[in-house]
Amino acid sequence: MIIGVILARAGSKRLPGKNHKLFDGRPMVAWSILAGQGSTYIDELVVSTDDREVAAIALDYNVRLVTRPPPLATDDADSYGALKHAVSKFDVVNTVVLLQPTSPLRSSADIDKCVENHLDTGMPAATFADGEGVPNGAVYAGSYPWLLGGGNWDTDTTIEVGMPVSRSVDIDTQEDFDRALRIRRGTGSFL
Repeated sequence: MIIGVILARAGSKRLPGKNHKLFDGRPMVAWSILAGQGSTYIDELVVSTDDREVAAIALDYNVRLVTRPPPLATDDADSYGALKHAVSKFDVVNTVVLLQPTSPLRSSADIDKCVENHLDTGMPAATFADGEGVPNGAVYAGSYPWLLGGGNWDTDTTIEVGMPVSRSVDIDTQEDFDRALRIRRGTGSFL
């Protein structure tokens, strides 16, 4: 079974409320939900959050909700703990696909491409990288046993998959948000 997980905690410092901030008419987290729901590989999609607004959005889109415990939702908590907590709610898991809500330009086809690269190459994990080989956070796919064993997407056990700059924006600031919105609407450059 392939589980898609969207980690969307409250408490962003640089762009407060970014996970439920409207992006081209939808909350940012909704773009990740829709892309995950459109994937041909994801069997179940779950949103892990401590944010009431994000929880309501997940339920509106008929996505399974996991309430993230406070120790896993701090600024210092890493995403691996929250990811393992979310996936532990399932009886059978083979592959985990992490979709960050800060990548609203990523498509269902992008998700499928990352999963296919993970499955077809036999590598423990795959992730997207921008044109300079820097992981962009849009999609991470990895085997669940690898993840439980301490797997880390930032190592040589991960295959990097190229992704067009036009969909590689990771939103952390208002400037990122504005740039992504210009790209989405076709009114601005990718830089």
